[in-house]
Amino acid sequence: MLICSHCGASLDPVAASWRPRPPCCGVLPGSHEHHNKNNLRESPMDLDPNSGLVPLHRHPLGFIEAFCHLGAPLERLLGGTGLSAPMFEMQEVMISYRQFQRLLYNGIHLCQRPGLGLAVGMHFDWSYWGPVGYVVHCSPSLKHAGEAFRRYLVTAQPLFAEHAAQPNAYLDADGRIVEPIDYMTGSDDDPLMRDFIREWRLAITLRIWDQCGNKSVADPSLHVRLGFPEPADRRPYEILPCDSLTFGCQEYAISAHMDYVFQRFRPFRKRAFEKLIRECERELTHRVEAVTFTERVFWHVRAYFRPDLDLNAVARQMRLTPRSLTRRLACESASFRKILYEVRMEIASHQLRHSSLDVDEVAALAGFSCGSSLRRAVKGWAGMTVSEMRNQEGIGSRGNLT
Repeated sequence: MLICSHCGASLDPVAASWRPRPPCCGVLPGSHEHHNKNNLRESPMDLDPNSGLVPLHRHPLGFIEAFCHLGAPLERLLGGTGLSAPMFEMQEVMISYRQFQRLLYNGIHLCQRPGLGLAVGMHFDWSYWGPVGYVVHCSPSLKHAGEAFRRYLVTAQPLFAEHAAQPNAYLDADGRIVEPIDYMTGSDDDPLMRDFIREWRLAITLRIWDQCGNKSVADPSLHVRLGFPEPADRRPYEILPCDSLTFGCQEYAISAHMDYVFQRFRPFRKRAFEKLIRECERELTHRVEAVTFTERVFWHVRAYFRPDLDLNAVARQMRLTPRSLTRRLACESASFRKILYEVRMEIASHQLRHSSLDVDEVAALAGFSCGSSLRRAVKGWAGMTVSEMRNQEGIGSRGNLT
């Protein structure tokens, strides 16, 4: 995740430095487009770094298990955190971000070794994500798995009250889906913490892509590009499930062919996946009061977006009547039309900023009638031309990711 350039806040408790920074002003993982004047959403709930908001039995216990597996003595690992082994047997224990970060700090210093974050990420069990972790075994596609993790991460990491993140991955001109992974950590003053977090994210993300992608397609290859020189000891990276790993690149990214990402497989597990999603939704409803109905509609529109998506389709997906959906949005001063337009602009602007697709292709993806219509919409929505938006990211000079 990123550091907001507008407010300087860390967006990810795992990524923040050992002293937690205040929560971000409302930016979502992977984008700063929330600062657009047309954005409908409010800032996320205020979080006190000393308040008990993080479920101990989710990510914190996953890190504890991994660090102990790699040789950290439990007593020293828990030193200064206020945690103890008997708490592992208790129900619904909540810890603070400060405790969580002290735990990470201890583990990193007790298990110092090349590629520590990779080793922890490869050992980190899916059960520590809560019910959503099990979708890796039954999701119909990588796309479905990714949407589920993004939506329900908030149950393990409450900082993501606005968890239905704006676009991160994008479709490039070579038919490959690219996910940038150059997330700032907020820990540049502590190289050990910074590198650990980046490595952990890389390992976790690759495991999801490896387990949930359709390997029966013509091109099932996974490619990784990293923006730092090849390390002296490359062996820790050899455990990663990818087909190529290139160091010294201009970008950090994972890429795979769009068929690998979108084409469905595992048809006999569909009911298991649907049951898991229902359980995740129930847990989300009970755990996260700060998630508004408007945010839930945003997630559904993003998850099921297509150029001809309409109110009736989203209402069916949410098991509501169109009138009920419209009325509940109106109670929060929102409307389906505005939500659909914002999601359409999020998708279009993200593609324009990052992909090599031409303007007409992006217009078709986002549901605009033509490139000229998209150009006018971008000017009104972002206050800049398409050319200015693309020049910000240097489109055209990046080259292919494979």
